[in-house]
Amino acid sequence: MDDAFYQLNEEQIKPVMDINGRVLVVAGAGSGKTRVLTARIAYLLQMGVDPQNILAITFTNKAAEEMKDRISKSSDLGQFITACTFHSLCARILRVYGNVLGYDKNFTIFDEEDRGRAVKKVLEYMPGYDKKDKDFYLEHISKAKNYCLSPAQYYEETKYEVTEALSIREVYETYEKELKFNNALDFDDLLIKCYELLSQHYEVLSILQERCHYIHVDEFQDTNEIQFKLVSLLSQKYGNLFVVGDEDQSIYGWRGSKISHIVDFKKYFSDAKVYKLEQNYRSTPEILDLANNVIKHNAYRNEKVLWTKNPSDKESVKFKRNEGDREEADFVSSQIMRLQKMGVPFRQMAILIRITALSRIFEEKLTLYGIPYKVFGGYRFYERKEVKDALAYVRMTINPKDSDSIVRIINYPRRGIGEKTIEHLIELALDNNLTLYDTIINIDKIEPALKPKLQSFIDVMLDLQLVESNSDPKEFIEHMIKVSGLERTLSESKDIEDEARLENIKELVNAVDEFLKDNPNATLADYIQSSALLSAADAFTDDEYVSIATVHAVKGLEFDTVFICGCEDELFPLKRIIDGGDPAEMEEERRLMYVAITRAKRQLFVSYAANRFRRTASFTGVYRTKISRFVVEMNPTFDQMNGDRPKSNWNGSLSGNAWNNSQNTYVQNSIYNRKGHGYSQQSTYGQQYNPKPQPKPVLKTEPKKDPVDVSKFKKNQIVEHKKFGRGIIMDIIGEGDSMVLKIAFKGLGVKQFSAVIAAPLLKIIEE
Repeated sequence: MDDAFYQLNEEQIKPVMDINGRVLVVAGAGSGKTRVLTARIAYLLQMGVDPQNILAITFTNKAAEEMKDRISKSSDLGQFITACTFHSLCARILRVYGNVLGYDKNFTIFDEEDRGRAVKKVLEYMPGYDKKDKDFYLEHISKAKNYCLSPAQYYEETKYEVTEALSIREVYETYEKELKFNNALDFDDLLIKCYELLSQHYEVLSILQERCHYIHVDEFQDTNEIQFKLVSLLSQKYGNLFVVGDEDQSIYGWRGSKISHIVDFKKYFSDAKVYKLEQNYRSTPEILDLANNVIKHNAYRNEKVLWTKNPSDKESVKFKRNEGDREEADFVSSQIMRLQKMGVPFRQMAILIRITALSRIFEEKLTLYGIPYKVFGGYRFYERKEVKDALAYVRMTINPKDSDSIVRIINYPRRGIGEKTIEHLIELALDNNLTLYDTIINIDKIEPALKPKLQSFIDVMLDLQLVESNSDPKEFIEHMIKVSGLERTLSESKDIEDEARLENIKELVNAVDEFLKDNPNATLADYIQSSALLSAADAFTDDEYVSIATVHAVKGLEFDTVFICGCEDELFPLKRIIDGGDPAEMEEERRLMYVAITRAKRQLFVSYAANRFRRTASFTGVYRTKISRFVVEMNPTFDQMNGDRPKSNWNGSLSGNAWNNSQNTYVQNSIYNRKGHGYSQQSTYGQQYNPKPQPKPVLKTEPKKDPVDVSKFKKNQIVEHKKFGRGIIMDIIGEGDSMVLKIAFKGLGVKQFSAVIAAPLLKIIEE
């Protein structure tokens, strides 16, 4: 093994050399866990292990590619190992063996938008249901699938707790039928169906176990129940399971990940060996002190303390109290300009926030300062409408059962096929027990009167089928853009935004070309699967922009300079978590702060506003904030405040004397134990928030105004903003006074506006 390349320390070498049995590496933030993982695989190759018997599972496609690149630098055999995400692995398995469960190999993968559209359609066709409740049902369906529960099982789990349990079961069952009808699986199904396949069909499991002699899993603290079961099944025969993770960075409990998988690893596998990595290579000692001070207040964790040989820098940590939220955004923007002039690239700076709603004010300030930025959590390339429209033609071609894609494009570009005609076609398909594709192709036999109206679309369908079978993926995409009518429609449009949309569609050709260079023998179906499985973390690039992101979005990333903003109680931690009083949720919230701190390499700014504007159902105006309890746990000093002494209206001092530091014993409720979050029945929780009583603040409310009509705003409208110019409404969230508009402006990215506030500034140009 090339020690010069990997530069492993003594503690890292131990797990790398331990190649037999089950091994857990508890790797603190910035301790070189990826280096250990890749070195271990390289060592296996050096020991003569067949690369096709090595499996490495990560949580992003980007991480998987980087892992293969690193290993390939040490061994030519590195390119032959399988490195992929859980979802990608399951998709590959189902493409080959999914027919055992009744799925065609070219099944479509539904993303979040597809899922929402499918549930909305289900609600429209079910008497007594309202499509406006789509998000409610989506949330419960997702929760059920995270715990691998069928509609009937989820009903049994929730019937005494959730009033709508029966209706959830009915919608969930109908949604599953809709997926099956479309030969489609959603992201959760990829895991569920793969587990169903392996647990119920031993012959398939046996084949795959024979391929997986050595299994490696990165970010093991983020595995949910079904992912844990999958790796347990696959590693059962040879028993070689190597997992790396950090329970202090477990921040996805809300979507089913179980911290117990790493904290209680030896309970699951009694013969497992455990190694700890505590030396940090990323941050300054001062930054690590803050991280250690915060996370030590969590009870449910492996005891460890991060340390580093990096040089000390007392200026690397700064706390900033701002009078208001606008002052906070102004402070951050001015610091970014200062640092950029000092040589820190924009791409090495990040503004981290707990909730996306805080991004707007930073976007406005960065724009005024002329600072390039990108908001993560907004619309990525493959989520743009025009790109999804184009890909729908591809999905229809490779999976003719995908009725959802057909409905999306049958009248786009416009072909005079209205909603009533589409509804009638769906009814004909159901009545004749046919797919929508077959119904349209054979319409002259089913209802000849409809053929003239559908002929142009039928021509496109047949043409694409023929070309796809006789051309490579790149040629097909180029042909599809032309024959579908997308190129002609957008190029002839007088809308200036359509020029950009056409460029985005043409960018698909480049995307396919790059994919084929990396995967020479790939098919069009492989490309569609790859694009469907891209995650938010894969969107980060090395381009010159400041990143504005939620803490969840930057997990696994690092930046030279980090600004953690909005560090106030009710924002970070969230009000819901404070009010809920669940210690398990508060510990996860604290881990989120720990993740935020440890993203910083050289400089960390912790920022908060003494006053913040808020708009709720009951109150609109400026309110006094309370400094985040997590900031108090960091135990900052007055010197770190750069002379900005704390004010009495902080409701707490920097030394933490407004908080009760006594230990508080709690009994964990049944929901967390029942779902296996791993908390013992009785545990000790660190600092319980107990602020001194404060005078009730005087709230400043705006004078009553005539109600603003926000119903005029529609998705995909072209609007003109007095300040930012023309844009397109990409999405609308909420209703009435709480409606939020997501508007994409050319050269400025996607901005979020409160519809009530923005209405006077927006002019509708085109419906």
